[in-house]
Amino acid sequence: MVAKTTSNKATKVRALLAGGLVLGVGAAFTLAAWTDNEWVFGNSGGDNGPGTLTYHMEQNTFSNTSGGGLDAWSDKPNMPTVPDSATDGALTFGAISAALKPGDTAYAPMQLRAAAGSEALTATLAEAVKLAPATDTTDNSLALYNALTVRAVYGVTKQNCAAGALTDGTDIVGSAVAGVPLSSTSTTAIPLPKGDDATTAGDAVDVCFAITLPATVTDVTLQGKQTIPLWRFTSIAGS
Repeated sequence: MVAKTTSNKATKVRALLAGGLVLGVGAAFTLAAWTDNEWVFGNSGGDNGPGTLTYHMEQNTFSNTSGGGLDAWSDKPNMPTVPDSATDGALTFGAISAALKPGDTAYAPMQLRAAAGSEALTATLAEAVKLAPATDTTDNSLALYNALTVRAVYGVTKQNCAAGALTDGTDIVGSAVAGVPLSSTSTTAIPLPKGDDATTAGDAVDVCFAITLPATVTDVTLQGKQTIPLWRFTSIAGS
């Protein structure tokens, strides 16, 4: 009988030990699962994460070169496919531009600026082409386009964008000595400052275009024709 009791006690001990082993495994697993996490996020030094600022250029063209005229800032980001009847985006060279003879020059002022909320920009005259089609027609002559020259200057007022008055500013293409082909582009930087606050546009920068039919042009087949040049200003961040 004693041996049987001892045997029962041994069995109970083994059972308890076995239970303890099982409990020990469970406890070890549970303790390992008590983790503590810390999340961090990307911040730009303010309340928000990394981001970008606004870089936006606007243009203004005038309906005449002296006093009054249009002052309607707008965007014309796409190349037109037909002449645009809207006043904005259209350079006004004046009546003489429709009646050029060798030696004549026509002038047209415009402006560029950084829009309200934009950072400072640097603009350049990136593209100069004739309005499509590329073939020669009376109302959009390729031959006349190739015969004309241009000078573009920034930093000259609207009133001084005229014969005998275009004496200041910085040349973008061409010079006071001679114009260059209408197809000429430029890497000359045109600084466009930012506005004083998010709701104020930057100061306008004046630009003057001067188109000349050189006195050396003798081709009589150019008579009675017109041409439609296009220019594209582009801008990048900074000034």
